[in-house]
Amino acid sequence: MTAPPRPPRLVEAESPPPISVVLDRLLTHEERITVGELFDRAEERGFGLLMIALGLPMLIPVLPPGASTVVGALYALLAIQLFLGRERPWLPGRVRRHVLSAQTMAALRQRAIPLVRRMERFSRRRYSILNHPLVVRLAAVVVFLLGLLLASPAPFMNLLPTLAIMAIGFGLLNDDGVFVLAGIVAGGAVIGAFATALGLFVEAARRLFPWFFGP
Repeated sequence: MTAPPRPPRLVEAESPPPISVVLDRLLTHEERITVGELFDRAEERGFGLLMIALGLPMLIPVLPPGASTVVGALYALLAIQLFLGRERPWLPGRVRRHVLSAQTMAALRQRAIPLVRRMERFSRRRYSILNHPLVVRLAAVVVFLLGLLLASPAPFMNLLPTLAIMAIGFGLLNDDGVFVLAGIVAGGAVIGAFATALGLFVEAARRLFPWFFGP
């Protein structure tokens, strides 16, 4: 009597490579990279990877003039799409065709990729309940406000908003509720600090120039 045939073994789906690996391969093996090519890699991973990828140039100490304005506007655009529940992000064609300079690519390899690797050590799938649609929409509102802050002419306001948005991006990418919540809290603190500073500035200006503000 022959033994019954064994059922076929199920092949587990191979997990996608870490973000640092994806970005390192792209930045190392390509001499010319456009924002569109970076977006195409991010599109498969949703909004999370694109939030991280857009934030990488903000980690460079010296940026071209207007870079934070462009990145901030793109973050605001992504936040609107995330709030509306789009499954995949969209970018304008002119932005997609923008070519990253060699200096920017080198700085991303030397400074940004190591930081992403360090963040990956602490991010994993956990507390998925925090990724409820309402929480995601709250995160989208925070990203939108931080994007406006990056796009504003406020000085020395690149690093903290960017890190908060990247934390949310890691959380969305890895289904990590801790990172999503941490990004929301950190972003809220940055927004609150900026609003307080702006209020103090307006009050000081009102006292120094009462004739400008009227009675």
